[in-house]
Amino acid sequence: MKRIVPVIIAIFMAAATGVSAKGRFTPNQPLPTQDTIVVKMANGAKMVLQLDNMEQLKSFRNYSLDSLITVLIKYTEEMDKSAPGSKEMTVTLGSTEPGGDPEKVTIIVQETGQDGTKKTERHEIRINNKIKIDVEVEGEGDDSKVKISTSRTDSTKTEKIKKDKPSNFGFDVDLGVNTFVNKESDEFIPDLKPLGSRYVSLNWRLKSRVGGSRSPLYLVSGLEFAFNNYMFDRNAVIEEDEDVAFFRRATDISYEKSKLTHSSINLPLMPVLQFKNPKGKEGFTIGAGGFAGYRLGSHSKLKYHQNGNSIKEKGRSSYNLSDFQYGLIGVIGYGDLQLFAKYNMNGLFKDNRGPEMNVLSFGFRLL
Repeated sequence: MKRIVPVIIAIFMAAATGVSAKGRFTPNQPLPTQDTIVVKMANGAKMVLQLDNMEQLKSFRNYSLDSLITVLIKYTEEMDKSAPGSKEMTVTLGSTEPGGDPEKVTIIVQETGQDGTKKTERHEIRINNKIKIDVEVEGEGDDSKVKISTSRTDSTKTEKIKKDKPSNFGFDVDLGVNTFVNKESDEFIPDLKPLGSRYVSLNWRLKSRVGGSRSPLYLVSGLEFAFNNYMFDRNAVIEEDEDVAFFRRATDISYEKSKLTHSSINLPLMPVLQFKNPKGKEGFTIGAGGFAGYRLGSHSKLKYHQNGNSIKEKGRSSYNLSDFQYGLIGVIGYGDLQLFAKYNMNGLFKDNRGPEMNVLSFGFRLL
């Protein structure tokens, strides 16, 4: 009988609540649960209910438990007196609600190994071909060990049931372009080549739900490593003179490439509304917040041809770029397709030590 107890509990779990359970225990130990209700009978018997919330307890009203107990007793008796080997049994559980659909429970028992004193059995329980429970029983008597795993199935795939956690970590990549905005300086400020002025950010996210399990509101934070490339158009170059950075248009050399690059580490903080689609997966997403960061390094790069040779020059300097940066960020999208925008509220250069303008980055977020 002890070998059947985990199977009975597993059927109760799936038929009444559809909640997944996975663990390893001995028959004399309680099942690992979030909330457990133990119903003690007059003859000393116990019925154990594993629940995540009150809604699962209310769902028991939809099932005829007396019919289930009758079926389980019949199953236990047949298991105890049946000969070794594979066995299959199908049971239909009716719903107490008018018009409710019955649930079809199929139980398959198979001996997978026996070596004298140690025996292993595999119990496969299917609920309407949508929920599958695998119960492996190793050994006999008080020394037996049981492993239960639950999964959802359909006609094409099997998907492990995942508990929706209130907080989780993730990784994504931002790929986009940069542009200069709010050009207020009287000095020459070049235009940027769109394809060469790339923005790349590697992002480690911590997403925490605000509110109950059905709340669409999340707070997203984490760590970003960002790389900004500014490739100048019209033969423009960046230079320094007396600790002041400026742009000039070269006339003596035709540059194939002229760019400025800097990297930074950023800390974002952004409230996000993330809704589910009818299938329960991520649907429409929208969010806006801010960020603060620090510049890690910067350099310029020139490429040109001279006397038939290709020459590359790289200059490592701060070019009076702002060390600290802050600004606004926003995302919008559906499912795995998201767009982002990032606006630096502080100037690209330090005050009075370079041209006055801000940077706007935008593009795709790859989840």
